[in-house]
Amino acid sequence: MNFTARHIAYLSGVLLLISLAANVFFYQQVTAVTSYSNASETENESVAPFESATSEATSADTEPIVTSTETERMEELTTRATRFVEYAFTITKDSYTTQKRQAKDVMSEELAATLFAADGSDVGTFETTVRDIEVFPSVSGEDCLVRFEQDLLITETGYEETTQELLALTFESIEGRLIVTEMEDLTPEGGI
Repeated sequence: MNFTARHIAYLSGVLLLISLAANVFFYQQVTAVTSYSNASETENESVAPFESATSEATSADTEPIVTSTETERMEELTTRATRFVEYAFTITKDSYTTQKRQAKDVMSEELAATLFAADGSDVGTFETTVRDIEVFPSVSGEDCLVRFEQDLLITETGYEETTQELLALTFESIEGRLIVTEMEDLTPEGGI
């Protein structure tokens, strides 16, 4: 078979058309994937502050959609848990009675009676402060884990100690507010 210039031009034209069709096809696929990824990234950015609520990353196909009411509930849960830790575990001579009064806004009366049983007479012997509070709200239910550092100062001796604390808090909605009703200390006791 003799190839003439006409055959070579025809063959080159067919290959050029196939190449253009393939480029258009792949360009459309890439554009669709990119726009889907951008929508997914935007959704992930709105969930990012609560990323610690889930322990493992999920694929785009199984990614949970967090509604604005769930986001608001998680934010309120985080705020209430932070306030609970600040009120319950920060004890100074000057702020004890104020914190005892404020604690009733974030915890049940039974829990407040347990945590603030003293009238403040022995408060001057020690002081505690908290810092680095991290709240991990649960995706389902009204509970969370809270991790924080607590600094203890015994004023009479000058002894100082810093401990890592881990709590499980359970909330109930009472009169339209989230109130801590149960607290469980998950901090491991002792050493290895």
